[in-house]
Amino acid sequence: MKPGLLHKLLLFLAFLVLLDAMVIPDIWLSSKLPSFQLTDFIWPIGLVLILPKLQYQKTYAWVVWVCLFAVYMSIPIAVNGRIREINDWFELYKVVKLAAVFLLFYQVAFVQFAAFIRISFIGLVLINVLHFYNVMHINDTLQAIYGTSDHWVLFGKDSLGNPAVKRMLGTLGNPNSNALLFLFFAVYFVPTQPSRKAYGWFFSALLMVFMCQSRTSLLGCGAVIVGLLFVLWKNKAKNAMWQVPMMGIGVYVIGLMLATSFFNYNGYSDSLLDGSAMHSYSLRSRWETWGILWDMIRLKPWFGYGPFKSYFVANHLYSENEYMLMFWRYGIFGLLFYLGIFLIPLKSFWKQMMELKHLRMGLFTIIMLIAALTNNPLTERSIALLFVFLLAQGVHEPHPNEEAALDRK
Repeated sequence: MKPGLLHKLLLFLAFLVLLDAMVIPDIWLSSKLPSFQLTDFIWPIGLVLILPKLQYQKTYAWVVWVCLFAVYMSIPIAVNGRIREINDWFELYKVVKLAAVFLLFYQVAFVQFAAFIRISFIGLVLINVLHFYNVMHINDTLQAIYGTSDHWVLFGKDSLGNPAVKRMLGTLGNPNSNALLFLFFAVYFVPTQPSRKAYGWFFSALLMVFMCQSRTSLLGCGAVIVGLLFVLWKNKAKNAMWQVPMMGIGVYVIGLMLATSFFNYNGYSDSLLDGSAMHSYSLRSRWETWGILWDMIRLKPWFGYGPFKSYFVANHLYSENEYMLMFWRYGIFGLLFYLGIFLIPLKSFWKQMMELKHLRMGLFTIIMLIAALTNNPLTERSIALLFVFLLAQGVHEPHPNEEAALDRK
């Protein structure tokens, strides 16, 4: 295949994977099988296309680490006598898929995604605003496409069905995941120099995050703003530094105002600021679940229980902490493998944090680490794809003309 045609095909496949992460619904082939993403059918094609090129490229530590994790996962499965449990092997498959998607994203220059990401952001903002105000009963259509859940049933309501704060669900059907989706855009739009246009993109993404009313994502926003302040300081734009926290507070107030119908209801994220989150029902229920899992971890600390998804389904449990989930599933060694998935890119970030692609990669890695405290971001397939995209582009080595084009963006 001609190099030019191959490059265009790989770029098209990469676009589809990103679109899949943002808006394309899951695919159900059978009630006996888990749902699939479009990416599940794309990455094997991409891997076949790039296979001849891999022998001429260096070995990436992150890909090797992820593949070793996948190999290790078979040990807890075998130790727990779950070799015949198909659902457990799907968890191993998901890890292998991340490595393959990384290789696909690496083949294409970051600059070629700029227009696609901006157009995707505008489209998602439109969908989310229509959903937020349920224009022409669009929420019924979204539920038909993406599937219903308790979040949809209780959208804009409390547990008793009374009007309450709105937590924007979007195409992912979950306020926490939707907030991470828009944090991806906020990280992508991080300005390195003060500019109205750059600030417009960045703070528009933050506004969408705030409208999701996710407490852990609020911490993620704080990390992004601190990163932005550091970059402005290093780029000698100190006079503009005071603008960022002021605009951030202003956008937060606007988002809170919209989510609470002009302050008629208590904001979900306010509980993080006033300390009441420590006494909330959601945190109490999490502590109870974590207590159950921790007691079980103490019985099997080395290799855990395997993926064993049916245990959570049967007992109506949600781990809501990815560190705890990985420890419970794969033991102490599995937890170390999991941490390495984030620590490897962070090492590169600390060395070259002033380079835009490393800044984006590092900030989103930190966001993933924060989100994992009360959610399962890497287990959320769409968020994992976005993380791998920024990671692959962070280590991508473009030609000089690509770097110049990226700087202009």
